[in-house]
Amino acid sequence: MSLAALYDFVFTYDVENKYIIKHPSVLYSVIAAYILFVKWIGPALMENRKAFEMRNILIFYNFFQAIGNTFIAYEIISGLIEFWDERCMVKYNPELPKLIQRAFKPAWFLFLVKHIDLLDTVFFVLRKKQSQITFLHVFHHAGMCLIAIWGITRLHMTPGFYIAIGFAINTIIHIIMYTYYGLAAIGPNMRKYLWWKKYLTLIQITQIFFIAMYLFVGILTGCEELGTIEILAFSYIVLNLVLFLNFYRKYKKE
Repeated sequence: MSLAALYDFVFTYDVENKYIIKHPSVLYSVIAAYILFVKWIGPALMENRKAFEMRNILIFYNFFQAIGNTFIAYEIISGLIEFWDERCMVKYNPELPKLIQRAFKPAWFLFLVKHIDLLDTVFFVLRKKQSQITFLHVFHHAGMCLIAIWGITRLHMTPGFYIAIGFAINTIIHIIMYTYYGLAAIGPNMRKYLWWKKYLTLIQITQIFFIAMYLFVGILTGCEELGTIEILAFSYIVLNLVLFLNFYRKYKKE
């Protein structure tokens, strides 16, 4: 792929005409390959090999992701502010075409970032940090990719303001997390500045709880529609909340 083609792929937002969007089986194959690699193939390949030293790569990767999430958070939040008065029952709003057009840019970059997130786990494998590749870790990353695929391919069919609210919060949390990981990758001399590590999981739990409550209250008040997608979304959010709470409980015992 030439640089021009790569630029066109990343920075044009005619999402529905992109090859990978028109052929989602490619994306599902990526997720399947990810799970196979991080759980079985990767560990087998690394079993008799020395762990890779990836300090510079990790520093670049984590700060790149922090910057990427900052850009996406800005795009989503500015859109939320612009369309805040249109937030209820947005599917039936006459401004919907304009809102969806506004959403394609951050949605596309979010889609890309969620797939780049998969490198987190790949780096764990290459560094022989298999103990960090928990069910929660893999489930969360793979699940977010599936949501990103669903969102980008059905944005015009199943709009809901709770989606934008959720991802606005999610990107802010990821700014914090990737900043932490980037600083931690610099070396032991940064540890004294990273006392807030113990709050990372708690912050994640708080964001999941808030998103769940926003959707729940939105449905109760009639601001959000209760449909199959909302039921699935709420179920996924609650499942993540349970998994993170369980992880936090184990972390507190250590």
